[in-house]
Amino acid sequence: MSSLTFYLRASSRGSTFPGRLCLRLVHRRKSKTIGSPYCLYPDEWNASLQSVTGSSDAARLQVLEDTSLYIRQTQELFGQINEKLSGQAYYTIQEIASLLCPPRYNKDSLVDYARRLSLQLAASGRERTARAYRSSMKRLLGFIGKRDIRFADITPVLIKAFEDHLKVSGKTPNTISFYMRNLRAIFNKAVEEKLVSGHKKPFSGVFTGFHKTAKRALDTTQMKNLLELPYYRYLAQGISPSTSQEAKLYTAWRYFTFCFHARGMCFVDMAYLRKDNIRDGVIRYYRKKTGSLIEVKLTPFLRSILDSFRSEVSSSPYSFPVIKTSGSGDRLQYETGLRAQNRRLKELAHRAGITMKLSTHVSRHSWASIAKSENLPLWVISEGLGHSNEKTTYTYLASLERSRLDMANEMIYAAVRSRASPVLNVKKMM
Repeated sequence: MSSLTFYLRASSRGSTFPGRLCLRLVHRRKSKTIGSPYCLYPDEWNASLQSVTGSSDAARLQVLEDTSLYIRQTQELFGQINEKLSGQAYYTIQEIASLLCPPRYNKDSLVDYARRLSLQLAASGRERTARAYRSSMKRLLGFIGKRDIRFADITPVLIKAFEDHLKVSGKTPNTISFYMRNLRAIFNKAVEEKLVSGHKKPFSGVFTGFHKTAKRALDTTQMKNLLELPYYRYLAQGISPSTSQEAKLYTAWRYFTFCFHARGMCFVDMAYLRKDNIRDGVIRYYRKKTGSLIEVKLTPFLRSILDSFRSEVSSSPYSFPVIKTSGSGDRLQYETGLRAQNRRLKELAHRAGITMKLSTHVSRHSWASIAKSENLPLWVISEGLGHSNEKTTYTYLASLERSRLDMANEMIYAAVRSRASPVLNVKKMM
């Protein structure tokens, strides 16, 4: 629970001089003091009522009215912030302070504005977007060789030069688009707040789309080789590896195979999967990315993987030991677990004789690709992955092998020939 109180900090020059009105924030047994813009004489402040008292000095009336208005507005804002952050499992006193009293910033500075946006996003639980904004600003500042940049300096010429620089640096089209989209989002928000004058569109001449890339997916043989690693025996017999390194690889193998068999569940959804998401033989969860509800039958194999982690998550609300301390830095624990998983998957791929790069998302692509190779309808694959439309599913499906396309071409050619006139067939034989 958080609390806000006001107090008057006495002047170091004595009681006959005005002191500074201050705010004291308390959250999770930590306190923080913030100075306000207002100064009051000792007889102008009622500490028990947390309010300004009257004054016989007419010259002070306006200051007292402004101070009273400031106190009311700050209290109202504090209530809104508390309500907004109450939905988060964990937030800091610094996040409250940043929203309650944002640091002064230069209205002409894009850097200060982006920093303020990042603080607001982080405080509302959107740390990933906040980090993307900071990363994009850092890349732009590195290009221009400055620590700050004005809104007026964001021109089509500058943005185009920045794009060319990224291309020369070897960045992929999607990476370039990532930076451009984030910078455009920051700029457009500033336009909405009327911090930017005019109607220029500096990002209209650069790439901000998505370049379709080849998706990595295992075929049925590769997936079989991965599943049949010795870790399957550990799971079937309920035994643990003898070394720490093997135990880590066993964990990575269970994570990967669970995601695959749970209809290509994303690693982030697996990490945040709670025990109460599993009831009556069904796994029910909302995708982190889209918010869509996914329901997956709890098969005996999925149950065996969950049971293998039972001792590690006995005191946790989560089904897997990726997030070990709930309510304190969940996102950081997830990202640490993600990096460890991708690192260990490289070794698993090597042991299974898989030469392609193995990552957490490959399990999802593999499920979709194998489903396609088994001639499942597109709508079934789309529904299984939790996509809102079939167009999104196309990006997950691996291209048909050329041999299969060649075979299809031969079948079409044979079909046409079988229906051709005898004259055409004779000419073809000659």
